[in-house]
Amino acid sequence: MSIAVKRYKKLVKELLFAYSELEYIEEALNEAHLEFEAYYQEYCKKNDVPISELNKKNTKKLEKVYPKKEIITDEQGIVQYENSKPEKENYKVFQRMYRIIAKKLHPDKFSNQEHNLEVIEKIEAFKIATAAYNKKNWAQFLDICEKYDILPTRYEKINAIIREEISDIGKRVNNKKLAFSWRFYECEEDERCKDKIIKSFLFQLFKYSV
Repeated sequence: MSIAVKRYKKLVKELLFAYSELEYIEEALNEAHLEFEAYYQEYCKKNDVPISELNKKNTKKLEKVYPKKEIITDEQGIVQYENSKPEKENYKVFQRMYRIIAKKLHPDKFSNQEHNLEVIEKIEAFKIATAAYNKKNWAQFLDICEKYDILPTRYEKINAIIREEISDIGKRVNNKKLAFSWRFYECEEDERCKDKIIKSFLFQLFKYSV
């Protein structure tokens, strides 16, 4: 196995780990946002924080903290996901790999075969790979490629793309960890820690001290 191949396989593992960390943080934050909001409301009630008055005076600030999610589409009306990226010339390397996936795993290939466990797994793998390819989730896409021994033709280019992807995910992870909800989540069952986060939130948002 050449050094380029070894480096590629190592980078794929790093990319998979980076995506798994991002998914974990996003899932944790979904729950943490709700827990933070409930604790925040209760804290304000217990400590006589004039939350309604503060909200009215700081409407614009609140809109930045709690922005309304917009469904963004491209010119063709296709929904653009958070991790969607514009097409680049570099992504042709993934197009080649996707064509090989289609040759090996496309459901039409198995239309005249009994759908045993192996065939079902391949069809499901094709669906996952297609969804990952369309969303440019290269970690999931390359994971399928690895399982079915589908390798790129130009390692230097794909390795550079993977490094960039790992770096982008790292930045997204770090940004999400700056959220008050994440800091609240890390307090676990420590109420003193949670109270400290709420106080900090009130001061940063409203310049209000408890």
